[in-house]
Amino acid sequence: MDSGTTRAIVLAVFAIAVASAVLLTGGGPTVFLNGERLEGLEVISTPRGHSVPLKEAIRLFGAGVKSDQNGGFLVEGGKTDSSYISAGELTKSGNRYFVDLRTLIQNLGGKVGGDDKRISVELPPSKLVSASARPGEISLRFEKYASFSRTTRGSNGVEFKFFNVEKGNLREVIELPKDYSYVKAARLLERRDGQLILHLEYREGMSPAVKTTRGESGFHFNVELKPPEKDGDLPAPLKPGRGEFSYNRTQLWAAGSSHTIHYLAVSGWRENYRLLPVIPEGEVCRGAKLPEMVRDNFGVAGINANFFDTSSYTPIGLLIKDGKLLSRDWGNRAAVGIDYFGRLKFFRPKVDLFLSTPIEKITIQGLNRPLGDDDLVAYTAEYGKRLTVKGSSIFLTLNDGKVLSRSSRPPVYIGPEQTVVVATGDKLKEIQGINRGDSAKYEWSMEPFVPLLTGAVSAGPLLVKNGENVLDLAEENFTKGSNLVRSRARRSVLATTADGNLLFIVVSDGGIGLEDLPSLLLKSGLNIENAIAFDGGSSAGVIYRDGVNYRSVGGNRRIPVGLVLVSKSQ
Repeated sequence: MDSGTTRAIVLAVFAIAVASAVLLTGGGPTVFLNGERLEGLEVISTPRGHSVPLKEAIRLFGAGVKSDQNGGFLVEGGKTDSSYISAGELTKSGNRYFVDLRTLIQNLGGKVGGDDKRISVELPPSKLVSASARPGEISLRFEKYASFSRTTRGSNGVEFKFFNVEKGNLREVIELPKDYSYVKAARLLERRDGQLILHLEYREGMSPAVKTTRGESGFHFNVELKPPEKDGDLPAPLKPGRGEFSYNRTQLWAAGSSHTIHYLAVSGWRENYRLLPVIPEGEVCRGAKLPEMVRDNFGVAGINANFFDTSSYTPIGLLIKDGKLLSRDWGNRAAVGIDYFGRLKFFRPKVDLFLSTPIEKITIQGLNRPLGDDDLVAYTAEYGKRLTVKGSSIFLTLNDGKVLSRSSRPPVYIGPEQTVVVATGDKLKEIQGINRGDSAKYEWSMEPFVPLLTGAVSAGPLLVKNGENVLDLAEENFTKGSNLVRSRARRSVLATTADGNLLFIVVSDGGIGLEDLPSLLLKSGLNIENAIAFDGGSSAGVIYRDGVNYRSVGGNRRIPVGLVLVSKSQ
């Protein structure tokens, strides 16, 4: 072989190597978003077509993505829309997941065109509607979801880059109030590739914290900065992190029909909010609509809770408010408890009530409910109805371990620290030896014991625990095959996720039976770890604050108990 031939072979091999290197390092088609080239977005060919790395592409397209325990991903885009990409729709390459580009863009409401060299994506950008500043906060509002990244610039600067957005006619510089001296500058920089940069300069030693909310009014982005308490005095740096408060809806097929899952997702909720049981006007056995209950308690969101008697608004199930028992459990139904630190416990409690004397413990049958025949019931100051005589009745008013009065007539008023125990019919004999001035105390106990329990509500059934379907209708005294179980009703659910988020959920569009509800939740892509059902049908509802307005799904019926999310800054 002569030198010329050898040289030709070497050059040919080198050319093949170079071509291979180009192919392996992103020699696929170029993606253009709304006419602008997306730099660095890798495209590979799969049996499904052109695929892109899911997380990187989602951000560039201005949407969000969250993984679930089943290997799939929940995609959030638009104002309140979301969709689910299952593990079977993904291609894994190294430690990244690739998704078919056309499928992804269609889920986001866009269009894809082009060929093997140039792919054109049309996906309307999110318009920046407003940009403002007030003491402690820089705020941007986009018309729909806007993904972003964060880059620290030295010890006193930060940049937030937003993707697939447009600034419109808003000014480049955000005007700061005169008392905003701890922030030096806030500028908006628009790039040709559909990206917008918010550049902040602030006093050294501060650490901005980001919170976002998502609803029908758009995507709200807030950077919170605490001002110095004194001139020349810097506060302790705020804990870095990102809290989200967003309303979403997604469509799923289950149990032979399509279902819309409306869900309010709150991340970082224990650091920023408190979850509180609430009752209308602070009284048991009254009814109010959920929006009223949320507004009256200065809440940012709420969901209905207990089952109840529709004629009297008496809660059916456990109710503990501010550490005080106001309604007892029923049939071992599931409940969610809230401790002093805001931690949630999903459990099936059993509560016992007693009238304790130095001689014995007398079992009390009910609490803050209408009086029946042959009954022994306790009433607290929160009972919202008048006490009435039922046949032969005896009323014992208790306070501080003593019997204040014994009468055949009800007291006119129950004091904040008092309890009234009423016996009728055959139960009269159980209290016949207890008289005014005697030692007697109203007590209650609960199993399992929950330390520092401050609140609890119930309904049931318990649907999911530790990521597993734990539905047990018989255990919770639900009759299998009953209308309550089988009816395709709207359902409300309180849930937590494996990554610590709180979810308020309403399942609508034709409704779903209780037996099918856990599997629907587990395949939703919401990464649900624990979930409990609350009263369904016309009672089921979620309300949330969206900017200055409140919006709701369902929740039009008067109910006796709600769970309300309240800001810790209130």
